[in-house]
Amino acid sequence: MKKLGFIVTLLLICTFVGFSTNSTTSSAKVSISKARKQCSSYKKARKHMKKITFKVWDLKGSKKVTRTKSIYIHKSIASKVKKAFNKIYHGKEKFPIHDVGGFDWRGSNKSLHSLGLAVDINANENYMVDHGKVLAGSFWKPGKNPYSIKKNSDVKKYMKTIGFKQCIWGSRKDYMHFSVGGY
Repeated sequence: MKKLGFIVTLLLICTFVGFSTNSTTSSAKVSISKARKQCSSYKKARKHMKKITFKVWDLKGSKKVTRTKSIYIHKSIASKVKKAFNKIYHGKEKFPIHDVGGFDWRGSNKSLHSLGLAVDINANENYMVDHGKVLAGSFWKPGKNPYSIKKNSDVKKYMKTIGFKQCIWGSRKDYMHFSVGGY
């Protein structure tokens, strides 16, 4: 029964996920099902992506330095994602980012990366693990490795302001992954 409830909830969320940065923001919403229709092939998906460029902190030895990163993301949320990265850059934490990914066609439109509705941050240092088995990346050592995202980090805080959640579902923990609804 618990499993059925989870599946029903997941289906409802996947049918329509909306978000806004706050109550005064216009109701910018994205429908995952609409994005799936728009992005039914790589060629079609590319037409709905927008390149965003933003500053990040990175490490050069033990010193934090500014770098510029670019990713492609669905055009309906591009300005919000850019705003989140700008807030991360200007945050107190000055969280270092050396690796970031967005749109990534994976052979179908099942992945939110194929729809441009997800980002991965420092993939190697923020692994994806399921039932203790590492599926992607190498480790997650918040507090020990500066590239690992802490549970109370600026990254999580500012991604949440745009409706992006970290993908933490039961035994599957994808610490690098932030997406609409956290899928």
